[in-house]
Amino acid sequence: MFAAFMIFGLNVKNILDNPMMYTICASLYMLLPLITAVVIQKIDKEKLASTSLFGFKINWAWLVAWILPVVIVLSTILVNMLMPGCEFNADLSSTIPADSVPEEQKELFTLFMNPTIMIVVTIVSGLFAGVTINAVFAFGEEYGWRNYLIAALKEKKFVCASIFIGIIWGIWHFPLILLGHNYPQHSVAGVFMMVVFCVLASFVETYFVLKTKSVFTAAIFHGTINAVAGLNVLVIKGGNDLLNGLTGLSGFFVMAIVIAIIYVFDKYVLKDNIFTKTIGEALENGERQG
Repeated sequence: MFAAFMIFGLNVKNILDNPMMYTICASLYMLLPLITAVVIQKIDKEKLASTSLFGFKINWAWLVAWILPVVIVLSTILVNMLMPGCEFNADLSSTIPADSVPEEQKELFTLFMNPTIMIVVTIVSGLFAGVTINAVFAFGEEYGWRNYLIAALKEKKFVCASIFIGIIWGIWHFPLILLGHNYPQHSVAGVFMMVVFCVLASFVETYFVLKTKSVFTAAIFHGTINAVAGLNVLVIKGGNDLLNGLTGLSGFFVMAIVIAIIYVFDKYVLKDNIFTKTIGEALENGERQG
């Protein structure tokens, strides 16, 4: 599986100079966990009949999985502003050379370079993309990470399973990270940073899957995160890719707080104690409540 990922990453390197082609190839790359998991399940008929997390019973957790990425991104911006050498970029027009904008579009350009308007437009469009096209490609990953692997790890504790899935998920990114994705300034260190980010995100996404018995909530969370995460690049000046954004230290701090809040809410309000259960126990509890 990893050999296939590396080959794909090396092919992408040949088209780095074409942003559109890179985006297309990176999106297709997201489908590889789905393809790999389906092939394995076809070979192993027993795993094919294992837990299928395709529930579509909408509850509060679906809405939280959709909205929470926006809260995380906005919180990350606030934390990022407190990082050394970082500040809010009130003049977004400075990020795009003025002479690159056609004269007839300059008025519209000026309007959309207003930070408030840019943030609102990005959030609205990101929420829409998060439950449509982005969710489709995110599902390609999530089928592998939080459908196939969750079923394979039913006997493991929630914490251990989340960490293991997060590590696999993070390492899976390494060809793209080495090519400059997310960490163009620190591509080697970025491989390890991405693993940390994926472990943190894995706790949140795995929790949503267990609460809804549906991999689709993870795809929505993942898709929405991908759609709105770019805000940090636009509105923060200074710093570097190890500090800034969701995949930097700013995002790690916010994600850790979110995990702590989920833990407290789950234990003391819902009283499900998912963090102390095995994956199988959490799924059985969800079935009884359903």
